[in-house]
Amino acid sequence: MTQHVRDEGTTARGLNQKEAHVAKEAQVSSDAGRSVHAMFLEAPIAIAVFRGPDWVIDFTNRLAQRLFRDRTTVGRRLFQCAPELAGSQLAELLERAYGSGQPAAACELLILLDRGAGDGALAEGYFNVTLQPIPAGAGGAHSVVLFAVEVTDQVLARRRIEQLAEQLEHERHKLEQIIQQMPHAVYIAEAPSGHLVMGNAQGAAQLGRPFVASEDVEAYSAAYRGFHGDGRPYAPHEWPLARAVLSGELVRAEPVEMLRTDGTRAIIEYSAAPIRDASGQIVAGVVVGVDATERIRALREERRRSEQLKGLAEASLAVNSATSLDRMLAEITERARALIGAHQSVISMTDDQNWAHAINAVSLSDKYAAYRGYDAKSDGSGIYTLVCETNKPLRMTQAELEAHPAWRGFGGEAARHPPMRGWLAAPLIGRDGRNLGLIQLSDKEEGEFTGDDESILVQLAQLASVAIENARLREEALAAEKRFRSMVEATAVVVWRTDPRGHVVEDSPSWRGFTGQRHEEWVGYGWLDAVHPDDRERASDAWRGAVASRARYEVEYRLRRRDGSWAHTVARGVPLIADDGSIDEWVGCNVDVSDIRRAEEAFRVQHRLVRTIAENATLGLFMMDAHQRCTFMNPAAEKITGFTFDEIRALDRPLHEIVHHTRPDGSRYPMEECPIDRALPRKSQEQGEDVFVRKDGSFYHVAFTASPILDGDVPVGTVIEIRDITEQKRAEAERERLIAALERSNKELDQFAYVASHDLKAPLRGIANLTQWIEEDLSGTLQGESREHMSLLRGRVRRMEALIDGILDYSRAGRVRHAAEPVDVGQILADVVELIAPPPEASVEVAPGLPVLRTERIPLQQVFMNLVSNALKHARRADARVRIGHRDAGLLHEFFVEDNGPGIAPEFHERVWGLFQTLEARDKVEGTGIGLSVVKKIVESRGGRIWIESSPGQGAIFRFTWQKRDPSDP
Repeated sequence: MTQHVRDEGTTARGLNQKEAHVAKEAQVSSDAGRSVHAMFLEAPIAIAVFRGPDWVIDFTNRLAQRLFRDRTTVGRRLFQCAPELAGSQLAELLERAYGSGQPAAACELLILLDRGAGDGALAEGYFNVTLQPIPAGAGGAHSVVLFAVEVTDQVLARRRIEQLAEQLEHERHKLEQIIQQMPHAVYIAEAPSGHLVMGNAQGAAQLGRPFVASEDVEAYSAAYRGFHGDGRPYAPHEWPLARAVLSGELVRAEPVEMLRTDGTRAIIEYSAAPIRDASGQIVAGVVVGVDATERIRALREERRRSEQLKGLAEASLAVNSATSLDRMLAEITERARALIGAHQSVISMTDDQNWAHAINAVSLSDKYAAYRGYDAKSDGSGIYTLVCETNKPLRMTQAELEAHPAWRGFGGEAARHPPMRGWLAAPLIGRDGRNLGLIQLSDKEEGEFTGDDESILVQLAQLASVAIENARLREEALAAEKRFRSMVEATAVVVWRTDPRGHVVEDSPSWRGFTGQRHEEWVGYGWLDAVHPDDRERASDAWRGAVASRARYEVEYRLRRRDGSWAHTVARGVPLIADDGSIDEWVGCNVDVSDIRRAEEAFRVQHRLVRTIAENATLGLFMMDAHQRCTFMNPAAEKITGFTFDEIRALDRPLHEIVHHTRPDGSRYPMEECPIDRALPRKSQEQGEDVFVRKDGSFYHVAFTASPILDGDVPVGTVIEIRDITEQKRAEAERERLIAALERSNKELDQFAYVASHDLKAPLRGIANLTQWIEEDLSGTLQGESREHMSLLRGRVRRMEALIDGILDYSRAGRVRHAAEPVDVGQILADVVELIAPPPEASVEVAPGLPVLRTERIPLQQVFMNLVSNALKHARRADARVRIGHRDAGLLHEFFVEDNGPGIAPEFHERVWGLFQTLEARDKVEGTGIGLSVVKKIVESRGGRIWIESSPGQGAIFRFTWQKRDPSDP
């Protein structure tokens, strides 16, 4: 300890000033020496000073004393204290440093030491050693300082890692040999990169190329070419192995069309699966490829033939239901191309091979999309005329077609016509054997036209021939029916005739049938009796005026029907003028327009109703014409926008330029970018959210729906519905702010809990270390009750640490979420039992057939861990027995953990769930009283519940429910 001396001119001891100064320097030097000595004594590395050449110990710090098991004593020789070091590498280093006067060092120096095990055996120790000589006054070394850091654990760990690496390489070699001997292709990739690390010879044989070790998933599509069934190439993330590695997907027998190096394609069925470590983490993926080319192609061919037969039946129904000859020809042409699989299909129907008047129907695939408007007529000079002349089908490959003398090539289209694959044609033959034309297919989609294709086409041609003749007969019948229907419809109105003076003289069956008046009742002006009394005068005046003026007659009035009801009719009449200018007679009719008038009235009612709804609706409604001008807006729209309808109509501009012209940032909003104004040209409804501008220039959020108004297929206007959602947006923003604040608060709470846990544990660890040191220092004198008190103190420390951990777990329970994944409950329980490691005399029975859930693994494992360990701990008997089972509870799974312990009285069933609640003293059964609180919080946060069934002496059953599928899982 430094002594401070106050100098007031003379020292207290009567020393002069110089002597006081010297004394003060000596005191400072002494204090510094003691500080250095204390620092070396407590240094975190072993330090010792040996005086040569006999290596007398001058100094050892605490760590060096522990290293030599307190056998070193200052003033004794090193090899007397630790004889096992004589002749060791450490002795050689000491001699070298002492003799040369230069520092000496060694890394991982092997030193055999007596660790005090009591059996006299020497233990291996590895140290990083530095020896620093201290020169003597006359030159040479007087002493050597030893600095040693023990690295035994690091060396042994590295050796173990090297051993494991050798074992791993050996296992990898074995795995590679097994994979190479498998009959199917096998590939293995690392996770999460997808780096292909292994592939066998069967995979190379399947694809006709050596294995390519792609660096990652993105490189798969560059190294291997695969296609979906619809022809799309596989994207990197779509490969079965990539999905297994990236997302853990289990892929079973997915067919992939693989491109070989020779240009051919193989159909490989790939099955992929992830490889997981003990924690469930995906570490790799494996895929097995089975060559299914022949089997799948055979199935496709069988399916194609089945579809052709089905197509023939459907074609027959479609052809017979066609409404016209043109429609029927188009139907057969399209179905022929689809059934046989060709790029072109043409029907040419002639009249006794008069090609100038041929009727053609054409069906082309997208390959010939450029020719869909091609309408050049056939001239009867091509190879197709042979089919019509012989009335026999023809089938040729492309080479045979081009070599045939009747082939005329592509004419003027030769330069741009795509390459073709074969030609097939069948004649159309009438019932009398006369040729009606032909149906021809060209450019087969895959391979060449086959005999099966020819049979299908001949059947279609026969079907077409019958349908053509039937269609002609049907068209003739329809024409006759139309003429007859016109005659009937012409007499369906009430027809009448009068003499030149306007008097009815002849009977009219149609009038009599409509009104029920007999001939004698309606002659002259008797027909007025059938007119409604309110319309009678007007009808009579109109008729008399027309007769007097010799003008056309037209008037509307109500006419009594035969059943007494009234019909709205329009009466029209014209005079028939003779050659001399006189009137021969009047001819007229009454047309029943009751349905029209009822429809008009219904329309007026509907219009009033719609207008009433629109004017009283809370949603804003607009109507725009084809030029985007507003033609209607309801009061709600006026209130939302701040404009009146008259104001908007007076502006005479598109509605967009009035209420939607500017974005919130002040930039212009072009009308062509507005989704509302796109509804009309697209002829589709548009919905969404946007920002409008009020009359006062303020912005407000709206949800809108814009629906086009179509006249047939012609867009004529738009109906717009808007809802002001400004307040909703504000509420959403506030909700997001509160959610963010809650997340920050939870994060801060977690950080606080962690820091508090760390800070609370720090002194506990110090107490634990102190009790250990006290026991070590007093090992010979600490007896009986004192030793028991030390053990009790350490137990209290461990309980306090467990209590802190339990509080931390409780604070996090229910808030920390993990990703949902497939979880095998049986496997979880196997892991739990293995971790708990119950005593040999205890037993844990897990019922078979436990479910596999898609849920969070860690929370469920934590629940089972707490319940099973509690059951074993509180059983209070050596033969503790725990049974775990399950039952299906509809939307939930119900699990139970049953023990044969002392049981729990009903009055304590609720108490056990409380924090820090235990039913026995903690000195009797070690526990924090937090575990079941954590379990309850976890179960309830996942939508389940937990309860106890128990009574004293009967054991206890803890039951809890768990959702079958995690609600957050998409």
